Amino acid sequence: VVDVRVKGALGVVQLDPTHRAVDSVILRERFVELGVWIRPIGDVIYLTPPLIISATELQKLTHAIVTVITEWSKPRR
Repeated sequence: VVDVRVKGALGVVQLDPTHRAVDSVILRERFVELGVWIRPIGDVIYLTPPLIISATELQKLTHAIVTVITEWSKPRR
């Protein structure tokens, strides 16, 4: 992870493409498998949750990001 930014209701996690190539299609598919709709664009994962999101829903989104980034950052065999 290169940077994490928050501006209002927008959250961004920027990945390091020099660590490993970022395939946003594969990341998006993994997010969907985890039951969330998060659409990475290039090396950036954006969150724009509604202002009425519950703590449980927000936790599900952030947990999915941590899970996917952890999986992505592991070396391939």
